[in-house]
Amino acid sequence: MLKTVILWPAIAQLALIAFCYLWLGITRRNAVNSGAVSSTEFAPGAKEPDASATARRHLANQFELPILFFVVVGFLFGINGTSILEVAVAWLFVASRAVHTVSSLSGPLVLRHLSFLVGFLLVCFLWLDLAVRIL
Repeated sequence: MLKTVILWPAIAQLALIAFCYLWLGITRRNAVNSGAVSSTEFAPGAKEPDASATARRHLANQFELPILFFVVVGFLFGINGTSILEVAVAWLFVASRAVHTVSSLSGPLVLRHLSFLVGFLLVCFLWLDLAVRIL
């Protein structure tokens, strides 16, 4: 039972990424509907409204640090290396990414940086935990 519980934070992180895709779609639709840009102005490198560009950059960020999270969760699952500690740290990572998302899209820069640092340290902890478990 505990082995599969580690997958729920990964599923929640995927839901957060899906939200970021939705947010990007909404910001782009709003930009087109308001007449700020045409629907053809979202090609890579094209100038796009700030809200859309921010959402696009944040979505791209979801495929950086979270990838290391998904990989370590998969390895922990594969070696049956899941305890309450790993599950709690995984959920804390997802919470840090949720705070990072909110602060990236509308919050203060210091909160974004702090939430990224916390998430990075949590992922490092999971990798260190994995390394200790396979020694």
